[in-house]
Amino acid sequence: MSTLIVRKVSSGFFLEYGDVHLALDTGIKGETTLLSHSHSDHISGLKNADHIIATKATFDTWDARGSDFIASKTEIKIGDMFGQIGVNITALNAGHVLGSTMFFLEFSDGLKVLYTGDFNNVDSIVHTAAKPVEADVLITEATYGKPEWIFPERKGVYHNILDTATAIMDASRIPVFHAYSLGKSQEAIALLQSGGFRVISGNSSIDSVCQVYKRHGIDLRQYSLRSDDIDELIRSGAVIVTSSIRHTTQNLLRILGQKTADYFEQHMELYSLSGWTLGKYRERGFPLSAHSDFNGLLSFAKTVNPRVAYVFTGNAKEFSMHLSQEGVNAVPLE
Repeated sequence: MSTLIVRKVSSGFFLEYGDVHLALDTGIKGETTLLSHSHSDHISGLKNADHIIATKATFDTWDARGSDFIASKTEIKIGDMFGQIGVNITALNAGHVLGSTMFFLEFSDGLKVLYTGDFNNVDSIVHTAAKPVEADVLITEATYGKPEWIFPERKGVYHNILDTATAIMDASRIPVFHAYSLGKSQEAIALLQSGGFRVISGNSSIDSVCQVYKRHGIDLRQYSLRSDDIDELIRSGAVIVTSSIRHTTQNLLRILGQKTADYFEQHMELYSLSGWTLGKYRERGFPLSAHSDFNGLLSFAKTVNPRVAYVFTGNAKEFSMHLSQEGVNAVPLE
């Protein structure tokens, strides 16, 4: 049996097993790249990519945020299996953002490898949870790989967000929720509109990604800052979702003028939607994350039941220690 080699390269990893070479969320000249999703930290190393395989939604969200494709591409669907010499590759849902993908690799000699990319094992209002599959080798993220990162039940977080938005508007203030332009903003918009709120997108990048979500069947009905009567909407009662409060304020100044920009700054109440609102960071906001928390990472890995787990992201070393304590041989990729 060949030796599996996994090493860090730029924004991702290079996997070698016998004659099979694959780039995971990175680009290596002459090799095929498996792209899990289009967040900037996963596409930043693709300048050397020759051929990229990803879902249509991943390519669409990448394009929506202004990135240029620099390689040939092949679109796959979640659940599809495709093959190249020595390995069959199955795309599995990662639950992180629209189109996000885990890759399940089955080599000709029977070795099975699961690469998670970023994943979430909890359902959200717009994304379906990732499901583990058994594999000999697991290559997993560990963004929240410390025991301090345990999120409350999502439904309760949703209720708290809606209750806060109601209270802020009852006080004649403007609730503003800060969220990533890809994934979290769309979840926030879907949640708030389900609660009966009128929702304004504070950034064109959010608008562009929302258009992609709509094309893929997600019902989002946000207003943009260029919508008709947006000034009246801001003053009469609406919630704003933004990926950059500075850009939102600048856009209001440019589109609607100083008076409206000043009104917004004087009346806004800003909340962050992020797992980082827990622990030592303690930003004002709500622990709404597109990643699995510590317990989710641990239970996912134990269900995969690998002979060895390779762990990446900033908490890789500590999470590897916890996996080892649970009987999983784990190696941090740092």
